[in-house]
Amino acid sequence: MEDKATTFGANPEGLAELLGLGVAADDPGAEQPDRAKADLLRARLAGTMPLDVDVVDALPAILGRLCRQLLPLEGRPLGEVLLSPQTDRATIETIKDYGKGLAGRQDGEVEHSVAVVIYFAAIASALLFHDRKISSYSYRALAESFDALVHMPWMAPEIARHLAQARQLCRKKAE
Repeated sequence: MEDKATTFGANPEGLAELLGLGVAADDPGAEQPDRAKADLLRARLAGTMPLDVDVVDALPAILGRLCRQLLPLEGRPLGEVLLSPQTDRATIETIKDYGKGLAGRQDGEVEHSVAVVIYFAAIASALLFHDRKISSYSYRALAESFDALVHMPWMAPEIARHLAQARQLCRKKAE
């Protein structure tokens, strides 16, 4: 499949703005949101992915048939699952969709930024562990997004390394 070198007219700056990743370096209050983002990211990575609200509401009806598919992380922390080469592609796609869903909610900049990290970390996992692109973004656009995230001052170091590896892979594939 040929990689498209387009982001439908959006440049890297526009993508960063769209994703809510802009950082106001001159803003003296920028440290507080950065700390809040770092804290929330750590909490999300340490926690498990919750079941969908509709699934939870339906549990009494399907309790007898509850299966592993409803618990894609099997109780393991989200960060561990994202960084594990043994994580299957279906689980990675579930996490990507989870991140995308979180990013689409109107819960504020801190929550949105953390959701975007989860989304892109899942895309990075599919690239690195399964050699699959689970996004319509071009390799060039993905490399630019990974680069923007890697340079966030609040980024968890293990996720930054993960995204940096995916950035390198995308740069090679974009050549």
